[in-house]
Amino acid sequence: MQPAICVGLEVLDPRRDEQLLERWLRSPHVARWWGAAELNLATLGQRSRDTHALITADGRPVGYLCWQRPSREELGAAQLTDLPEGLVDIDIFIGEPDYLGCGAGPKALTVLLAKLHGEGVRFAGLATSISNVSAIRAFEKAGFSVFRDFEDPDGPYRYMVAQLDSAVDRRGVRVHR
Repeated sequence: MQPAICVGLEVLDPRRDEQLLERWLRSPHVARWWGAAELNLATLGQRSRDTHALITADGRPVGYLCWQRPSREELGAAQLTDLPEGLVDIDIFIGEPDYLGCGAGPKALTVLLAKLHGEGVRFAGLATSISNVSAIRAFEKAGFSVFRDFEDPDGPYRYMVAQLDSAVDRRGVRVHR
């Protein structure tokens, strides 16, 4: 049994954290799902400070997540116009290999869901390749369920959604009603 880890979100400083993000994006276990590091670094550097964060485990940076409200055009391009109105879309990866499979991802998502719930967000979602079984299990642990599968230029994908209304309390703990 692995010891419990304390997971949090820390403000990301693109300049300070650029080398760390680049190392993670170039690592095989991240690049497999995220693609070209250069393109991702350029996109991440343009994000607003309050729409992305480093994932920390016991105070150490171990991953990254970002979130946004996708436009109707973006949803149309992905053929996901049937998603709930006002949904916040999330992207996440664990960059440190030693923290894969230890619960850091689901815990980070739970912290983010509590934050979004506090901001009045009702639905959050994320997508992953159908073949990324580890990610699907992690998302389910954080309270996401399958919305539907769809075709992406990279192959078949699964979109998962969490309903935040009364789903988490202010500490990020799931409330089952």
